[in-house]
Amino acid sequence: MPVTRAPFGVTGDGQAVEVWTLTRGALEAEILTFGAAVRALRVPDRDGKALDVVLGYDTLAEYEHNGGYLGALVGRYANRIAKARCLIDGAVVPLEASEGENQLHGGVRGFSYRVFQAEAAGDSALRLTYTAADGEGGFPGALTLTATYTLTDRGLRLRYEAVSDKATYCNITNHSYFNLNGGGDAMGHRLWLASHQFTPVGGGSIPTAMSAPVSGTPLDFTGEKALARDIGADCGQLRLVGGYDHNFVLDPAQGLRLAARLTGDRTGVSMEVWTTKPGIQLYTANFLDPGTPGKGGVPFGPRQGVCLETQFFPDSPNHPEWGDVLLRPGGRYDHTTEYRFRAD
Repeated sequence: MPVTRAPFGVTGDGQAVEVWTLTRGALEAEILTFGAAVRALRVPDRDGKALDVVLGYDTLAEYEHNGGYLGALVGRYANRIAKARCLIDGAVVPLEASEGENQLHGGVRGFSYRVFQAEAAGDSALRLTYTAADGEGGFPGALTLTATYTLTDRGLRLRYEAVSDKATYCNITNHSYFNLNGGGDAMGHRLWLASHQFTPVGGGSIPTAMSAPVSGTPLDFTGEKALARDIGADCGQLRLVGGYDHNFVLDPAQGLRLAARLTGDRTGVSMEVWTTKPGIQLYTANFLDPGTPGKGGVPFGPRQGVCLETQFFPDSPNHPEWGDVLLRPGGRYDHTTEYRFRAD
């Protein structure tokens, strides 16, 4: 069967969680109803052998308590909002702080820690839904989110649709840690980004401006290079966050467009990221706990995964001049990201 499901445990508050498996040709994805997380994503390497290219855990308890947002859908608003407050039509709205004085990834229990309803949506697709209550995480409005995960001939497509009954903010991303070698250090991976600007950060990883040129800095990925080449450079931006953890402003384009290309250094597997979003966060797993047990008990740690999180820019709710990201009643949030794979 192209779409199957099985129990994956019960949360601490008594909610049953399932793992759904999607299959299409040589591709296979495991999706949890907890956090709509991509638990596994298997693609063929250059020898045709199935290779799991995302980090994950064996048990539900690890997803509940270990942190790191492994594979999770992140929201209501991905990334950081300064001082846990936002502006809506000129009014200051207090939010739930979850990282010091700031909010990260929607609050203490954002969408990554919620149980979604799930149903098959075709031979190789899964539809997940969650309704966030008015005030959840501090955000106004009851917001209904539908996430449709589809295996295509080339990879995995994620489509996010949301509506709200009040003016609110919505910024959904996926927080998979990719390792195209199937495990081990990922800093030998080569990366190209369709971006000539990045968002500089200060204390608390809060943006200090919308954009600055990448030219002449270690954050220049306009030419493909290994992540290891510059990650240890003497650069204030890298020292602040222990590596790469920055939003990149994608070069202007319309519709679904190529944003990034990541290539493993041992397996011949490469991945393209296509998106309708204006930004992408590069995060090199700087803060994963060393020796964390992963799938099959194999440990992982810092710099053993690469996140490429498509998004609106961090702290945009406090900077309307960076673009209108407010979702209003009667409006619709509708964005797509695709991960496309090949092996050479």
